[in-house]
Amino acid sequence: MNRFGQHDRYEQYEYIDMSRQSHRGRKGKMPKQMRPILTLPPSEKALAGEGDDQYLPSYTAPLDPKHHERQWVISSTQSFYQDKLITDLTRLVKGGKEANVYLCLAGHTVELPLLAAKLYRPRMLRTLKNNAIYKGGRTLRDSEGKEIKGSRELRAMAKKTRFGKDLDLVAWIEHEFQMQKLLYQAGADVPQPIAHRDNSILMAYLGNEYQAAPTLNDVALDRDEAQQLFQQVMNNVERMLAHHLVHGDLSAYNILYWEGEISLIDFPQMVDARKNSHAFTLLERDIVRVTQYFTLYGVQANGRQLAAALWDRYLTDPRSFYHLL
Repeated sequence: MNRFGQHDRYEQYEYIDMSRQSHRGRKGKMPKQMRPILTLPPSEKALAGEGDDQYLPSYTAPLDPKHHERQWVISSTQSFYQDKLITDLTRLVKGGKEANVYLCLAGHTVELPLLAAKLYRPRMLRTLKNNAIYKGGRTLRDSEGKEIKGSRELRAMAKKTRFGKDLDLVAWIEHEFQMQKLLYQAGADVPQPIAHRDNSILMAYLGNEYQAAPTLNDVALDRDEAQQLFQQVMNNVERMLAHHLVHGDLSAYNILYWEGEISLIDFPQMVDARKNSHAFTLLERDIVRVTQYFTLYGVQANGRQLAAALWDRYLTDPRSFYHLL
């Protein structure tokens, strides 16, 4: 059984959002209680291989060693330990039906002190509605970044066999990592991507050791600050479009806020505006969602007009889009 298939049984467990325990303090205040759920004490290290320097993470109280997700987390993060990218997982930041995010202590090969490991569940695509609209014009790649173009692989994906579903998941996660990498290099406000292995993405962590950066929908902004942040979000939307990219699922739920700054996250649905026939619709939806949030703080903006103006500036009139295909 492959790495994704062996974790199918974890799908039944409920969504747990640990970050909400301490969201309300906008400026990074320490919550009253925050107990780590993962640790790697020397007395409990387990060898991952023959080498003395290869270790697996171990759970301690309050998480039982027989916890249903223990083996999933171990298999998903093992290579990060072996490559000395992380030394420990200290707590669950956010958990859900699609993925869990864990706070990690960085290894000596990484300059950042704290990292976030996003571990995708094997059937995350089940919760992604109408995922076919995001695939238009997309090059499917495996976990090594190689294009998936073999007839056997493509048939399996089209028939949605177990093998095909696993390939599909890998392609989505690889796409997210590559998009985040491209955006970071382009100067967009996104977490620095560090590494990608199978179902896991390692990236810079936003927050401190006690509190993760909340999403915009969980903070209370000042009106003056809201206007500034709205402009920052729109600058990022414009920067993406200048590189022919549309986020595809942008809203206050996937924009992090920390000490006056924002950072966009979650890019598996990102599309190429030159190749995807739904790109303008997705861009418009992204901007409308963003403007609807900021109008709560008095920001005056018309999302549809902004989307049309940006599209015309960087691509063409939406009505003549198909000549690009």
